[in-house]
Amino acid sequence: MEEKSVNRSFHILCIGILLVVLAEATHIPAYPKMLEHFDLTAGYSVYMQLGFALGLTGFQPMMGWLSDSFGQKIVILIGSGLLTIGSIMVAIAPSFWLLVFGLFLKGFAGAAVIPAGVNFVGTVYTDSMRGKMMGVYGFYTVVGGLIGPILSGVLVDRIGWSSIFWLCSVFGIIAFLLFTFGVPSVQRSKKSTIDWLGVIFVFLLLAGLLTIPTFINQYGVTSWMWSPALVVAVVSFIFLIIVEKRTKQPLLDIDYAKTRHFWVPSIIAIIMYMSFSSVMYLLTFFVQSVQGHSSTVVGLLQFPLFLTMAICNLISGRLMSKIQPVHLILCSIFLLNGGVSMLIFANEDTSFVYLFISMSLIGSAIGTVGPIVKALVVSRAPVTRVGVVSFTYLTIENVASRVGASFALVTFAIFAAGGNGAKGLSSTAVLLTIFTTLSLFFIFLMPKGEEKEAPASVSQKQTIEK
Repeated sequence: MEEKSVNRSFHILCIGILLVVLAEATHIPAYPKMLEHFDLTAGYSVYMQLGFALGLTGFQPMMGWLSDSFGQKIVILIGSGLLTIGSIMVAIAPSFWLLVFGLFLKGFAGAAVIPAGVNFVGTVYTDSMRGKMMGVYGFYTVVGGLIGPILSGVLVDRIGWSSIFWLCSVFGIIAFLLFTFGVPSVQRSKKSTIDWLGVIFVFLLLAGLLTIPTFINQYGVTSWMWSPALVVAVVSFIFLIIVEKRTKQPLLDIDYAKTRHFWVPSIIAIIMYMSFSSVMYLLTFFVQSVQGHSSTVVGLLQFPLFLTMAICNLISGRLMSKIQPVHLILCSIFLLNGGVSMLIFANEDTSFVYLFISMSLIGSAIGTVGPIVKALVVSRAPVTRVGVVSFTYLTIENVASRVGASFALVTFAIFAAGGNGAKGLSSTAVLLTIFTTLSLFFIFLMPKGEEKEAPASVSQKQTIEK
């Protein structure tokens, strides 16, 4: 394909991803109303979060393998179809647990579609363009995340929480049509055998990690009930490493994961995305339950978060060729710490402007670090394994976000148990500030000069068959 056709296909792909991300971001402001509908307490939100998180993370590596083996197009078509089915299931769910399963399918849709942009950039674009196009991809995804909460808040308050999921099903249909007619099919010369043991152990590992906060919320942090989930996660991780090392075509690329271009930025991303996701979910309950504002206000408060993320994605992607990635990441860490630490002083009377500034700093931090980390983790990936590497990293990022959100909800509930929700937010923010600071220790291990060191990726003249 000519460069013009490549860029057009990339933007069509990103528009479809934007719609899927928009749909994925709509359920957060609706959580309190959904629980109220089923006459359940806030603690049950952990189960909703768990169902969504298992779908979003549990099968992402398998989607990466399918993408490398059968082509990216079939994967994103499956994902957009699942978005439609899952959203309808949530909208008409007669029981809470069927609603949780619908959220699982909705999360699965994100697992199949959202990493496709990273895969496309890592496969098609050369090193000189990779940072810039990763920033463009990040811009599209963040715009979806920006519109989602605002749209959801307005519809939940005026029409009802089920309306947003009917709309999400429409987004799934539109995305399916965009992917069908606007995204090319890449011809694969070789199909590999799926690593089923890898799929099983990855799912058990992620299920164990994501279930821990659920049991802590249910039985308390001092109970032993969450220990089995921890044991499952640890044992699954050990067996996963053993299996992947012995498999010729593993689900996860263990050898590449050992390189500093992958594991160092991934650890920094884990820390930062856990803090970021924690703040998002904390403010949803703080603003509605403590300050007494509506779902619309929650959506508006997330506007600066995603707006600054979108802008900084574009800026950061273009700065990569001029400024060392390590310096940009260092800047993002300080911005994140500044925004989170502001929440330490929040109370029932804290103004919207104060929270707006805090969210702007946090959004700027995540928007700055996103394109850099993604470009680094695919910079030395083998051409035939870009899909696996891309989906593996996005799995790590999503697990960090979901675990961070679950633990934040549990921590907030523990601190706010005495009836002081403001103290719950403040105390949780202290822990998040300390946690975010840990990322500074990995700055010294960051690879430098990624643009100069990375090997050339596939040319834009790669054979692509419509």
